[in-house]
Amino acid sequence: MSSTSNSNGTAVAQAQVVELSEFKEPSPAGPAIFAGNLGLLDSVKVNLNVMVGEVQTTVGELMELKEASVLKTDRKADYPIDIVVNGNVVARGQLVVVDDHFGVRISELAKVAHA
Repeated sequence: MSSTSNSNGTAVAQAQVVELSEFKEPSPAGPAIFAGNLGLLDSVKVNLNVMVGEVQTTVGELMELKEASVLKTDRKADYPIDIVVNGNVVARGQLVVVDDHFGVRISELAKVAHA
């Protein structure tokens, strides 16, 4: 980029026109990135959430919540909970207690959706 001076002596940048050729995407060639070596993904971090249910409420009702208030979810007690990875349900299961912690016993794996 070059510059010139205006009538006040201040430097003013002048734009240069650059011609770009059209990008042509090459055809993919060679083996797939992972080519059956899924072990390369073993250390990739993902977010896993256990979704017990959802509650729809108003801001007013939310502001009125106090200690010992109970929120009733949209799930029945015997209905499986969702196991969600990065926003996608990957399995369902039941809540269990393991050494004073909640756990999930997986009862159903999600079916693979083909595009």
